[in-house]
Amino acid sequence: MHTFGHDRRGSVLSSPYRFPQRRTVRLGGAYTDLDSGVDRWPVVARSNELRQLTAALLARRGAVISGAAGVGKTTLAVTGMELAERRGMSMARATATRASRSLPFGALAWMLPADPGDDRLSREDHGDLLRRYGQAVIDAAKGRPLLVFVDDAHLLDDGSATLLHQLALSRAATVLATVRSGERAPDAVVALWKDALADRIEVGLLDAAAIEELLVSVLRGPVDDASARQLIDRCRGNPLILRELVIGALEAGALVEDGGLWRLEGDLRPTARLVELVVLRLGDLTGPERATLELVTLGEPLEQDELAQLADPASVDALEQKGLITSRPDGRRVQVWLAHPVYGDVIRVGISAIREQRIARSLAEVIEAAGGHRKDNLRLASLRLTGGGGSAELLLVGAVAARTRHDHSLAERLARAAIEEGAGFAARYVAAEAAHYQGRPEQAERELAALAGDAVSDSERARVALLRFDNAFFLRGRADLRLLDDVAEGMTDSLWRDELLSRRVVGTAASRGPRAAVEEASTLLPRPDTGARNAARMVMAYSLIRLGRLTAATEQLGPSADSAAIPALDEPWDRWALFGYRAAALIYGGRLREAEQLLTHTYDLVIDQPASQARAIVARWLAVLHLEQGRPISAFRRASESYTLFRQLGQPYTSRWPYGHAALALALVGQADRAAETLAAHDALDVAPLVPNETDILQARAWIASAAGDLPAARAQLEEAAELGEQIGDLIGASSALHGLARLGRAGHVAARLTALVDDIDGNLAPARAAYVVAVAAADSTALDQVATEFENLGANLYAAEARADAAVLLRRAGMTRQTAAAEQKAARLLSRCEGAVTPPLQTMTARARLTPGELDTAVQAAAGRTNKQIAGDMQLSVRTVESHLQRAYEKLGIAGRHDLAEALRNQPTA
Repeated sequence: MHTFGHDRRGSVLSSPYRFPQRRTVRLGGAYTDLDSGVDRWPVVARSNELRQLTAALLARRGAVISGAAGVGKTTLAVTGMELAERRGMSMARATATRASRSLPFGALAWMLPADPGDDRLSREDHGDLLRRYGQAVIDAAKGRPLLVFVDDAHLLDDGSATLLHQLALSRAATVLATVRSGERAPDAVVALWKDALADRIEVGLLDAAAIEELLVSVLRGPVDDASARQLIDRCRGNPLILRELVIGALEAGALVEDGGLWRLEGDLRPTARLVELVVLRLGDLTGPERATLELVTLGEPLEQDELAQLADPASVDALEQKGLITSRPDGRRVQVWLAHPVYGDVIRVGISAIREQRIARSLAEVIEAAGGHRKDNLRLASLRLTGGGGSAELLLVGAVAARTRHDHSLAERLARAAIEEGAGFAARYVAAEAAHYQGRPEQAERELAALAGDAVSDSERARVALLRFDNAFFLRGRADLRLLDDVAEGMTDSLWRDELLSRRVVGTAASRGPRAAVEEASTLLPRPDTGARNAARMVMAYSLIRLGRLTAATEQLGPSADSAAIPALDEPWDRWALFGYRAAALIYGGRLREAEQLLTHTYDLVIDQPASQARAIVARWLAVLHLEQGRPISAFRRASESYTLFRQLGQPYTSRWPYGHAALALALVGQADRAAETLAAHDALDVAPLVPNETDILQARAWIASAAGDLPAARAQLEEAAELGEQIGDLIGASSALHGLARLGRAGHVAARLTALVDDIDGNLAPARAAYVVAVAAADSTALDQVATEFENLGANLYAAEARADAAVLLRRAGMTRQTAAAEQKAARLLSRCEGAVTPPLQTMTARARLTPGELDTAVQAAAGRTNKQIAGDMQLSVRTVESHLQRAYEKLGIAGRHDLAEALRNQPTA
C-alpha cells in the first residue's frame, strides 16, 4: 500500500499576514525554527482529530492513532500526551521498531523489571509474567493515573502487544498508540479498537490550505504562491516530507526570504534523513524491481507497452502492489508513474552516469520503434540528450518544445547539442535566445552578432535584429534604434520591415512617454495589416491606456477582455503583454471585479509555469489590481513575485514596475523602512530611466514618506508625479497623484485641476477620484457618503473607507453624534477588507475633528520623530509657530506632550 500519500490539489490561501522582520535561520535538528528552537512542527488542520484524542484521554478510554507514514501521528499523540501530563497523569512512553520485534517484550523492556537470573523469563508461566510486568508498570506511576504511549505499535512483539492489551482491558492504564495504515499489527493491538478498549482516530493527508498554513506557521511569514504550490505538489499532503523538503531547501539556500515573503529560488532536493526514510519505504527490492523503478524514474510517464518491452512483468506487478508505482488511464493508453515524486529524487541519486545513459538510450529506442516520437518530441529529445544518438533535427525540435514550455535551461542544452550534431541557424538562434532569457546579455549579444553575419534571408536578419534589440533593452535598458533602422532599410519583405519599425516605438515610449509613443505608433498601424506588428500595438495600447483613452485602447487590443482573450501558455511574451493591457484597461476604468475574475483565472493557469514572462506579467497586473482594491498585502505578494520572475529572466528593466508596486504596498501597511529598502533595490537596478514608470515610482516614494510621517516630502513627490504625468500624457498617473494629494490634506489645491483632467479619462474610477476631491474640498459630508458608495460599488474599498472617514470627521465637527457613529462603523467595515492598510485619512479621524490642518500636520510629523526645526523647515514656518501648533494640539487632544502624540493620533475607525 502506498504510504506516502496521494495527489491532493487545492487552492492556496490568500489571507493577509503580518510582514516578518528578516531573521537568521538556525539550522539543525529535525525542525528549523526561526525563533524558538522547538524540535517538532506545530499541529495544524487537525482540530477534529485533536478533539477526539482529548475526549478519549480525558475519559481514560485511550486511543489508537492510525495513518500513513509521515502524516503526523506521533506529533498528534505527543500533543495529547502533554495534555494528559498537565492533567496530572503519569507517563510511560516506548517506541516499537523492527529490531525490537524479534525480542520478547523488546519494545517495553525499559519499563519492566530486570529478569532475576538464569532463564526465568522462559520458564515462568506466561500469565504470571504478564501480571508481574503489568504490576511493575502500574507501581512506577506511584498512585497517579497512568498513560502508556507506544509509538509504531504495529511493530510490537506479541508479548509487548499482549501486555499493552491487558493494561487497557483491566483499565489499569490509559493506552495511547500509533499504528501505520496498511501494516499488519499484532492481534492484541488490533483488539484495542475492535474490542472498544480505545478509540481509533484516523489521520489523513493535509490539503493544500493546511500545507500553506503549516508553512506560514513554521517560517513565520507568508510564502510565495508558486513556491507553496511547488511544495504542496512535491509533498503530496505529507507533513514529514514537507518538513524535510523545507529543511533541505533552507540548508541549500534554495528557500529564501525576500522583502518579507518566502520563495523558492532553487531546486528541491531530499535531505539525508528523507533519503533514509524513503530507502526504508522502498524496502528490500529485487534486482529486477530496482531496474524497473529506475526505468520509471528516468522515463515517467511511461506507457505500459513501452515499459513491458524493457522491464520484467512480475517486477512491475510487484512494485504496483507495494505502492511504489501507479498506473493511470490516458485515453486508450495506460501510463505508469512513480507513486510519489520523492521516490524519484532518491532513486535518481543511486543511478550512475553510465547507467543513466544506458537506460535513457534504451527508452529512446523503444519510443522511436513504437512511433512515440510523434507524440512527445520533448521527452524523446531529452532522453537522447542523456543517452546519445539523437539527430540534429530531433534535438532542435525538442529545444523549440522546451522553449514553448518556458524551460529555457533545457532549451539551451538541447539547442547546443543540436549544434554539435550539425544544426545551423535555427539551433544557434534558440541557444542565443535561451541565454537571453536566462539573463546572460553579453553572451547572447556575442552569439547574435555572429548570427547577424550569417543571416541570409529577411526573416533571419529581422529575427536576429529584434532579439538583439530586446536583449539590449530589457536586460540593460538600452534602446539601440540604429540597429533596427539599419536592418529595416535593406528589407524587401514589408512584413518584417514594419515589425522592425514597430519595435522602434518601444524605445520612444520608454524615453518620451505615452503621448509621443501614440504619435509615432499611429504612423505604422493604419497601414494595411498584412501581418502582426505586436510591438506597435503593444505600445499604442498601453500608451492609450495611460492617456486615459481606455475605449480606444480596448478597440486597439482587439478581442474582448474575457477568458477567450487569454493567450495559450506557449504564446510569446508580446501576446501576454497585450493580454496584460486588456486587464489594465479594466482596472483603470474602475471595472475591478471584472479584472479580478479575468486575472485570477489566468493566474491559476500560469502559476505552475517556471520563470516565465507570462506569469510575471499576470502577477504584475494582479498587484496593480490589488492596490486599487485596497489590498496592499496581496499586492505586495504578487508584485514581489513579478519582480523576482523578471529578475530570474534577467530583465531588470521590466522589473522596475513591480518593484514600484511592491514598495507602495509596503508603505500602505505602514512598513516605511521595508518599503524604502524595496525602492532602494529598484534604484540599484542601474538601468536607464523608464519614463512611463516614473509617475508610479514618484507616488511610491510619496507614500513611503507619508508612512514615515514626512508629509511635506510626500506632497512634494505627489505634486512632481502629477506634473510629470500631465507633461508626458500619463493622465492615469496624474489623476492618481492628484487624488493622493487630496488624501494628504490638499484637496482644495487640486480639486479644479483634477476635475478638468478627468474629462479626458474614460471609465468610472477617475470621475470617482474627482468627486472625492471636490467633496473633501467643499467639506460636504453628504457628497462624501455618495462617493464612498461609488468607490465601494467599484470594489475600491480603501478609497471608500477614507471617504467614510472624512465624512465622519465632518459629522463629528458638526456635533452629529449618531450620524458620526454610523459613518465610523461603515468606515471600519470597509477597512476590515483592506489587509491592515494605514493611511492618514484613516489614522487621524478623531484628531482631524479637533485640530486645524496646520496643527494636524505638525502633530503627525512630531509623532514620527521629526524635530521642531525639521518641521519648521519643511512647512516654511518659524520654530516658534511649530511650538505653538504643538502646544495647541496637546491641549485639544488632552495629552501631556510629544511622547503621547503617536498614541493619540493612532485611532482608526472601530465598529
